[in-house]
Amino acid sequence: RLHACLSFAPLMLLSYRTTEVTLEDLHQGITTARPNSDGVSQYPLQLALAYLLLAGYLVRTVFVSVGLPASVGVICTGFLFSFFMQGEVLAARDQLQELSFFLVLLTAGLEIRLRDLRLYIFTMAFVPATFEILGIGLYAVHVLGFTSVEGLVLGTILVAIGDGLVIPKMKEFSCRFVGHPLPRLVFVWAPIEASFALSLFGTLKGFAAPAHQHPIRTDVLILANILRIVATVALGALLGGLSGLLVSRRTKLTVQGNQVFTGSATEAFLMVLAVALLAFGLSAGGPNGRIVPLGICDGSLFQPELVVIMTGIFFAAVADDEVVHGVENVMGGVWIFGQIVLFSMLGSRTTLSIFPEFIHHVLPMLLTGLCFRFMGVFFSINAILSLGFRGHPFKRSTVLPDSLFCFLSTVPRATIQGALGQVPVSQKFFQHLTMKSQAQEYIFMAARLYIVFMSICGMIMLNYFGPRICAATLDRASWDQLDDESCKEVSDKQQSIVGGEARAEEVFGALAEAYALSPETLAVALEQASADLPLRKQSAEQLERKQSAHQLDSQQQEPPANMEAARRKRFTQLMRLPTAEFRDLTLSQFDCTGGVINATTQLSGDSDVHN
Repeated sequence: RLHACLSFAPLMLLSYRTTEVTLEDLHQGITTARPNSDGVSQYPLQLALAYLLLAGYLVRTVFVSVGLPASVGVICTGFLFSFFMQGEVLAARDQLQELSFFLVLLTAGLEIRLRDLRLYIFTMAFVPATFEILGIGLYAVHVLGFTSVEGLVLGTILVAIGDGLVIPKMKEFSCRFVGHPLPRLVFVWAPIEASFALSLFGTLKGFAAPAHQHPIRTDVLILANILRIVATVALGALLGGLSGLLVSRRTKLTVQGNQVFTGSATEAFLMVLAVALLAFGLSAGGPNGRIVPLGICDGSLFQPELVVIMTGIFFAAVADDEVVHGVENVMGGVWIFGQIVLFSMLGSRTTLSIFPEFIHHVLPMLLTGLCFRFMGVFFSINAILSLGFRGHPFKRSTVLPDSLFCFLSTVPRATIQGALGQVPVSQKFFQHLTMKSQAQEYIFMAARLYIVFMSICGMIMLNYFGPRICAATLDRASWDQLDDESCKEVSDKQQSIVGGEARAEEVFGALAEAYALSPETLAVALEQASADLPLRKQSAEQLERKQSAHQLDSQQQEPPANMEAARRKRFTQLMRLPTAEFRDLTLSQFDCTGGVINATTQLSGDSDVHN
């Protein structure tokens, strides 16, 4: 080893002087970390990637095992990496974050199901988030001195729920509290809110005047955003629906009798990933500008964030359920890498100097936003109950605990803040405003502090209060029962119906037991009575054949007199129960049923039928 080091000593000295890593250095693996004049360390890229993946995953696992957000652990490893940042990783940091953000968008799209998109879902996804955006915006304008555009951009970046933290927790609650609709509600609502925040951010980007954008009139900008949204949804529907149709049927393609595609979940994921990248690339910039320009103003015809989300939504809507679940499972594994890259790059941009700013500059804004968020949740639930939206899971008696559970589910923040927090800095927003630098730095600082404090505090509160609220409000209709038309007032209506059906079954069973008949024979007799058939015209042999067809006539014995009296007494008690739900049924005419049954069970047809 000493001989090898001495042999390459001149080469190492030359490399140190030029601050360049030569091919021989890489092959021999003896290059050490050396900072150049820019403070960037030069060592093999493989070592940097090994640290990011291994250290990031290990710390992530430790944080998850103790109930803390995984994103915070990865941010810590990224922060340590900033002290020995590898040059090539530093140069590609923005691109790495953009690709990781792409995975966030695709994951959000695949988690949304068109069949779950109802009016009350959109209300819960849009209204509370809008309240919080307005609260943060008002604070930014009146306290921080921002303009309305700067305040709305700030609110849009900070508002989105951390779906990467909340969705796994909602799955856990769904397993612990089977049938409880609130975890499923938040599971559906979380990616829609994230999509809402991303789409709103893409719209506000035009008003934020990035460095590459030329001045434009407001009316033209509004028209351009409308056209962009319509074209984006159309492109996402086309690519997502077509890919869902083809991917689900790819195994039917054969060449000379041999199946071309394997049909594996990994194969389907690669195809979906390629289609989503195609959509993302069509809305991004090319070497000579936009690939598909909007025309009436600068920018692409398609919105990058929304087109990926719509592609995922329509793929999940058209593709077979088995294919979608397979793609989601593979995506879950790939997202581990994306999460490590995204949050480690975010951590590498973090400095300790931002934490003293939290109490005086960020905490008041945070509390203001959360107050507006809770008001939005409470208002939305009461509005849903008052307007009677179909299929909602809320009850008048549990408005406050439901509001608290939904509010706590929105407190953890991580993914969207990590993806969007650095965009105003990297794209140089607010070029025509005087406080552009202060606004950029404040938004970036607030996004990082939101991730650290709200992810940790939010998950602690959700872990503690969430199960207790679910256990206290478990007596309600399950998610699958919410599709019934009668669910406008879910609990009261269903309890009355279920109770009425139970009473009817109990009465029917007691009646059959009192006269020593099978339920089938009783049903035949009631059907004949409801049709006003002359039962006494039927011969005893016909009735006996009907009883023997059910294999019960020979098994029936005449009950003792005291037992029969007890059964009749029980039947009389049951008949005093209210049966208002079944006024239109023949069973409501029980005053004459005894005579009907006696007539049909006698061997002679001499008995009269009482009506």
